[in-house]
Amino acid sequence: METKLNYKRTFLIGLAFLSICSFWQMYDNIIPLILQNTYHLGETMTGAVMALDNVLAIFLLPVFGTLSDKVHTKLGRRMPFIVAGTILAVIFMMLLPMIDNAEKARWNTGESFSNQVIFLAVLFFTLVSMGLYRSPAVALMPDVTPNHLRSRANAVINLMGAVGGVYALIMIKVLVGKGETPDYLPLFASIAAVMAIAVGILVITIRENKLREEVEKAEAANAGTIEEKAMAEGVEAAGEIEAVGDTGEIKSFDGKKQTGKTEGIMINK
Repeated sequence: METKLNYKRTFLIGLAFLSICSFWQMYDNIIPLILQNTYHLGETMTGAVMALDNVLAIFLLPVFGTLSDKVHTKLGRRMPFIVAGTILAVIFMMLLPMIDNAEKARWNTGESFSNQVIFLAVLFFTLVSMGLYRSPAVALMPDVTPNHLRSRANAVINLMGAVGGVYALIMIKVLVGKGETPDYLPLFASIAAVMAIAVGILVITIRENKLREEVEKAEAANAGTIEEKAMAEGVEAAGEIEAVGDTGEIKSFDGKKQTGKTEGIMINK
């Protein structure tokens, strides 16, 4: 059983969380600006739309987490959800800046039709896609990491998430132009690229089924060792108790003999 954390493998597993955090950092910073500056939604409506991901998470995270527990494929239990969710999220999120640009172009042409409903629908499907693989991505690390190493591994995963968030902030600073309605397409493309690359590297380098089997065997062997040790300690403790009991009886018997002898001497006198 592993006694040291495989940091390289843990960093690779953390790529899924990196992709998630990079998306949410961009989402929380940019989507409110699009809603307010392009579609002229008030703060209340903008807040309601921004809360939608939390509402969906209440339902989606337990559902897809449970489904990933029951699925068994050549890629593993978690990988199919991570791959499918990433692909769908990248597709839908790339539509968002295109729809936003189309709405801005409508201002110049004077067309009366607004694509606000389309934007909100695509945003909804983007959030569903992200919800599809968040729970499986978080569950991947415990599946392929021994129990006693998971605390350290979790720190590495959180570090990777922070890297994803910092990357998104840097891209926002570099790629978002000035003005109230800049073109967000380059920014969304940079986030989509890091998501696709991160998950691609994850799939290529991490063999979920093999690693999970190794961990399960190691945990089973460790459990057997602990059980044998406990049984041995129990037998040893029982032997000590029996020895103490025997000694106590002998002392008690000797005491009685000694007492009888003394009493006999006193009677004779």
